[in-house]
Amino acid sequence: MTKPFLLMAWGISLIFQTSLALASTPSCDAVINAIQQGFQLVKDTPTQSQQTVAFSRGGNTKVYFSCTLGKPDVAFYWDGSAPDVGFYELVGRVGNLVSQSPVPEVVKLSKQCRQEALKNGSEIATIEQKGLAIECQAFERDGGGTTITVFAE
Repeated sequence: MTKPFLLMAWGISLIFQTSLALASTPSCDAVINAIQQGFQLVKDTPTQSQQTVAFSRGGNTKVYFSCTLGKPDVAFYWDGSAPDVGFYELVGRVGNLVSQSPVPEVVKLSKQCRQEALKNGSEIATIEQKGLAIECQAFERDGGGTTITVFAE
């Protein structure tokens, strides 16, 4: 009698833990809906699928949302020299939707990643921590540019 009870309790615990893990991973639809409703972004040319959506904000900021790997990620492009405060605020707030990391942490790590990319001869850097990965490319030649991609990990 004890073994079946333990097996049932273990099974319920496993289901509960799996549900918690899934609940903490943002769904692609939830993230895309939040991006469309909560930010001053204009949707660019429609795509065939909601799996990849492009947005723009002003003349020098582009945002590309993707969910092709089953988890959302979002890339931010800044055309010009050092990105402004508004750009990093956008990275932090939308990055929080994707990774569920605190906005200030996403901003801090994004700035750090950009600085590492500028120091690196390849102009590319990556920062990873539990629940969050940030990849970036930055350069100062030809007027400069920055790309920051935030992944849920």
